[in-house]
Amino acid sequence: MTSLQQGELWELSRRLIGFNTVSALSNLEAAEYLASYLEESGLTVKVARDEIEGVTKASVIAWAGPAVEGGLIISGHIDVVPFEGQPGWKSDPLELITDGEKLYGRGVTDMKVFIAQAILAAKRQDLSKLRRPLMFILTYDEEVAGQGSQRLVKQLPSILQGFPLPRTALIGEPTNFEIFPAHKGYATFKISVRGQGGHSSAADRGLNAINRMSDVIQIIKETGLELKQQVTAENLRLFPENPSTAFNNGVIQGGLAANMIAETCELTTSMRVAPGDNVEQVIATLRERIEREISQEMRKAAPECGAWVSDAISVPPLNSPANDPFIEVLGRVMGQRSEHGAPYATDGGPFQAIGINSYICGPGLIEQAHQPNESLPVEHFHSGQERLERLIQAWCMQS
Repeated sequence: MTSLQQGELWELSRRLIGFNTVSALSNLEAAEYLASYLEESGLTVKVARDEIEGVTKASVIAWAGPAVEGGLIISGHIDVVPFEGQPGWKSDPLELITDGEKLYGRGVTDMKVFIAQAILAAKRQDLSKLRRPLMFILTYDEEVAGQGSQRLVKQLPSILQGFPLPRTALIGEPTNFEIFPAHKGYATFKISVRGQGGHSSAADRGLNAINRMSDVIQIIKETGLELKQQVTAENLRLFPENPSTAFNNGVIQGGLAANMIAETCELTTSMRVAPGDNVEQVIATLRERIEREISQEMRKAAPECGAWVSDAISVPPLNSPANDPFIEVLGRVMGQRSEHGAPYATDGGPFQAIGINSYICGPGLIEQAHQPNESLPVEHFHSGQERLERLIQAWCMQS
């Protein structure tokens, strides 16, 4: 055993990596372990449980300090993306290991080590000397369009029972300690087309659902071009490479055989949503055009024919003030501030939707997230906790 593997940070990180918290599974055991650790560290702790399709999920909320405004939330997600069947792993994804230069394991970058660093940073403080509240919000299902945080934000008033909810949050996603004040949102939805099947030798007697889906895809493309023409100067600054809301047609399934007219077709589409754009409004625009230009004509052939757009599962965009006093303090502790937005969505979107300005900054590189042999530089492992200790002292313990 090396000196790296002998400290409390290694042991807590090892335990967290060892919990299989893939989003499809329950994270309750890991959440209860974290809750106990936080309680032993001197914080008031609540565990918020939800039943999702028969699976128990849990978020952990913990806080310390006076019941005053101006506190800080430190937030991370407990869930991880799947690893079973992912080729390329050279070690057990649920075992934390090191080669002396990097740490390896599922969630080591995204983002269990950050959670361990933050908890131990708080444990090292004399919490009786906090002048502003320090709060932890640890969520489930962030990897599933932020569904855990979106449920949790509705429950926070009853959980806190009058304790002031801080209006500033640090989301410790892997940024190489670069600070991002913004990110695009994410949404996914499905479009289903039902036509009339038949033998391909009599194509004119049927209504090919795949052909009509190609018309749907053209409408999506045109809608994307319209959104490009509405780009704001702010989004050009934040997302210079892709400043507008953009669609990706990710999965399509239709038909049964090459010699049959396709009766059904289904398309799964996603959007990266720029700040200021409204997912529901974009979906409503698509629905209206598809109904007017496609479904009305299809129903002339048969009333059961047409195209339907599902509701979206989404996480909102984030655009926190770049001149907030917190970002100045965070910059002194963490280092580099980015003028741009992060290229991925986080729990910061749902938080800002209820008035919590959120900033994305943490150890690790996003290029390592979701990858086989997910890794974290040893230097980030060592420095992350110390940076968080200084942040807590600067924001929550100074007058």
